[in-house]
Amino acid sequence: MKRKYWILSPNVMNGSDQADWKNSIQNLKRAFIGYDDKHRFGQMFKNDIRIGDVMLIAQGQNSNKKFFLCGIVDSDAKYEYVDGTPDTAQNRKLNFTIPKERLEKLGLDFNDSTWGESKQPATLYHLKPDEVEADNKIVILLSTELDKQIIKQLMENIKLSAERQTQIKALWNKFKSETKEEEKKFNNDEVEKRISEWNSYKDKILNDTLSLDDYTNTLSSSTATMAGGYLCNFLERTTRIVLGSSKPGTAFNFEVKLNDDNSTYYIKSTNKSNATRQEAETFFNENIKGLLKNIVSQTDPLEKIRLVENSNYSAKQVLMKLAVLDNLSDFLYIYSTQWLEELYNEFIDSDAEGIFTKNYQVCVVAKKLLDVNDQDKNELVLLSRFLWRFVNSKAIADTNNPNVILYGPPGTGKTFTAKNSLDFVCQGDTSRYEVLQFHPSFTYEDFIEGIKPKGVSKDGNIRFELVNGVFKNFCIKAKREPKKDFYFLVDEINRANLSTVFGETLSLLEKDYRHDTENKNLIRTQYSTLIEDLIKEDNEKFRHLAYEIDNNEVKFGVPKNVFFIGMMNDVDKSIDAFDLALRRRFKWIRKDCDYEVIEEETRFKGKEEFNNISQYIKACEKLNNYISKDLGLGKSYEFGHSFFMKISDIAKRKDITPNNVEVLFNLYLQPTLKEYLRAVFAESELENKIDEAASKFKETMK
Repeated sequence: MKRKYWILSPNVMNGSDQADWKNSIQNLKRAFIGYDDKHRFGQMFKNDIRIGDVMLIAQGQNSNKKFFLCGIVDSDAKYEYVDGTPDTAQNRKLNFTIPKERLEKLGLDFNDSTWGESKQPATLYHLKPDEVEADNKIVILLSTELDKQIIKQLMENIKLSAERQTQIKALWNKFKSETKEEEKKFNNDEVEKRISEWNSYKDKILNDTLSLDDYTNTLSSSTATMAGGYLCNFLERTTRIVLGSSKPGTAFNFEVKLNDDNSTYYIKSTNKSNATRQEAETFFNENIKGLLKNIVSQTDPLEKIRLVENSNYSAKQVLMKLAVLDNLSDFLYIYSTQWLEELYNEFIDSDAEGIFTKNYQVCVVAKKLLDVNDQDKNELVLLSRFLWRFVNSKAIADTNNPNVILYGPPGTGKTFTAKNSLDFVCQGDTSRYEVLQFHPSFTYEDFIEGIKPKGVSKDGNIRFELVNGVFKNFCIKAKREPKKDFYFLVDEINRANLSTVFGETLSLLEKDYRHDTENKNLIRTQYSTLIEDLIKEDNEKFRHLAYEIDNNEVKFGVPKNVFFIGMMNDVDKSIDAFDLALRRRFKWIRKDCDYEVIEEETRFKGKEEFNNISQYIKACEKLNNYISKDLGLGKSYEFGHSFFMKISDIAKRKDITPNNVEVLFNLYLQPTLKEYLRAVFAESELENKIDEAASKFKETMK
């Protein structure tokens, strides 16, 4: 359905009604339009005007017309009269986008249009751009102006400070400049290829020939002849390299799915797990084909948004991908609700509800802010990748959560993610972050300050000096540049005695106890008196030992622009080393095996994608499920994706074989798994459990 354009004239028989209309329309606090069913167009208004339609409020005939405003119909709404009597009118609320003054400058010409065509004294008119040339000109003018006003309104609601905008622009320009020419060419070619393949599906959708087999199938089936084998796989996997991953969470969210037996179907809405083909076809024809056709038929991105958000289809991410394929420059190639919410909250100061609406609005703002050429397919791909990386990097530490712990099984990329993210946000300035690894002998003296041996004197005695620890020196450096963010990373943070390492400085990590120009939040440390004495002895030589001198007292603080990030494997339950005083001061982010990363790495290793990568992913999942559930070890003992990514070095052909999987298991997985099992099972049971695990890992590849 296309968005409709309406003209509403407040000219009515009753003068008081007309006055009431003017007051209602011009008073933005009561921005409603509507009448009871007893009025002339009540039924028409009730049945035909929809949310998303455009309403032009005008008064008078052709050359004598006057404008009040133009707006997009935003939502159904009810209000009460002043005396509290409920209003029974069919009302719509307008989201005003074009004011009267701007409308007058557009020079809308209603001559030869359908304005006033009704022979009845009606006050509601529907423009017909497909039938009347004059109406088409009006619609084009209004549509163009609405787009401008929407962008203007969004840019006025931008949440980013001028400084933050400058930072993000610098990040974007650096990100673009680092893109190699071969990658740009690949992005362009890949988009062109996928759009060409999509058009084959689109033709079938529009001419009602899309079959159940075209929608859900198995790749090995002889009927899986379309790109990606079938539509669901094409949308989820085939297009993901350049247009983003739109994983539905589970394949059941495609609403109807062919089961592994290749004969029965799962239908989600009826919770039928063994439906016949006839039942599946009936459901598909009645509930899915029409929805896909409606979305694909639309060219207006706002109309596509409305159809997607109002549908009952479970995998909204997949419907969003449909819209992206047809409107490459209107949407971000990001489908994760979590990350889109993060981006929206970072960029826009507004209250949109639908996640696809937020996708669209962030895209509009980002393109304008970063001066993106929306005719350049490579640049559109890079924009989504940039924002994905930006929001993932930002999530590690922000002003609301300056202290973060990344934890999870080994091999889940905790250290890699942290370092990679900080290299991105710091624009390659390594002086703004420090990476440290804790160990059992790491002390307060290493971390904050202390007396340590500093060589041998002339008479052969060991010489001791008071020195600053690595964290204190980092805080001093950050304090000197308060407008920049600094990041302190500690790997294996749980391996040291944390209470001893932090000492009395622990409370200073809290967000509300950070040091800045307005809030001193400084404390004396156990060596403050000694530092004061040394400074009195030789200020030039020992002044560097003081973080801050406050009223002639040496004190320490943690600057507001320092973000503290710790990483740890929780496989040995050493999370217990964090007492409550420490735990409550950190935001905890769990990192588990990311199977999508395994898929991506097969391409970035310089190979084409494996033919049976989906089978391999299932094998990895099956092994991890066996470890966590069947063996009862829990998710902390699962293997991270970095273990499974080694398959790209082992498999030499485009098909991953059972033998490849066995080699990977024996070389990289078995030794670690054996150590895990020793803590739970008797030595006599180990070999049997190892063999079972290997069997689970290999069986999917047969």
